[in-house]
Amino acid sequence: MTSPLSDPEQFFTSQLKDFKIAQTNFLNLQKALYRTLRGDNFLFQLQYNPERIRSTAAKVDEKTLKERKCFLCPANLLPGQKGIPYRNKYNIFINPYPIFDRHFTIPDRHHTPQLIDGRFGDMLMLAKDFPAYTFFYNGPKCGASAPDHFHFQMATRGVMPVEKEIENCTVLRQTHSYQIGTIENYMRKIIVLTSDQPDLLENLFLQILSLLSQNIPSQPEPMINLLCWYTSSYWNVIIFPRRGLRPWQFYEEGNDKILFSPGCVDFAGLLVTPRKEDYDRYTPELLADLFGQLTLTNETWEKLSASLRTLIPTN
Repeated sequence: MTSPLSDPEQFFTSQLKDFKIAQTNFLNLQKALYRTLRGDNFLFQLQYNPERIRSTAAKVDEKTLKERKCFLCPANLLPGQKGIPYRNKYNIFINPYPIFDRHFTIPDRHHTPQLIDGRFGDMLMLAKDFPAYTFFYNGPKCGASAPDHFHFQMATRGVMPVEKEIENCTVLRQTHSYQIGTIENYMRKIIVLTSDQPDLLENLFLQILSLLSQNIPSQPEPMINLLCWYTSSYWNVIIFPRRGLRPWQFYEEGNDKILFSPGCVDFAGLLVTPRKEDYDRYTPELLADLFGQLTLTNETWEKLSASLRTLIPTN
């Protein structure tokens, strides 16, 4: 089936003419500040982007979700906002509060929870249909600001540092049809899957989810952030397993407060900061503390990586 979004640039340009909130915020994005932090085996690109306060500080408790109108439901679209259908299952919208110069949100057409079960194949399909983009998924307790409505996001490929850094991948297991790897000394525990076979990738992904459910918080699903893109004839899939949503500093007041609530983009090395004071104070040492509270412990990772080294597809 031909993708209904064969020309995302045309759709983007059309929306910016009519969707005034998005038009304003995409223009403001051009004024965002950037600076770089480097470590021995990683790079963080910091982005000062005040408009992202809505996402970073979003209340995602059950009471708040029930009381607010879901902004991903078609009945609650903003003035001028339009979408186009994708394979009769999703709608595609431009994100009115962008991080990237091309930033789209892909919600289910129906109001259904943010759970990856049964959706991984859709993510692979999207990546193949739109190879100029990277797709990402925030789990319901891993940075999703709408955990009650399923959605992917897509952005210009090659912007997030991890997309380049997987070239330094350490192989955990390799066969003629797939590879499982990681990046050592990366501050965040990471699993990298590569294959040209979508059914095999989905099989491996489901096995890894099962392994994670035995080692990390898993209600309603194992805590993960997920990226995927398609290159030439194969997929790259990145899994960031985690054990927490926000560090203790997020809940503090005064000088101790740091508005750090990372989603997939932040774990992937593009750290979005809506407050200037946080943007200015970040150092590699501080980020090591913040991410260290959320990523897997070394003990849990050693146990998990041992299982990954022997992982094989099931029938």
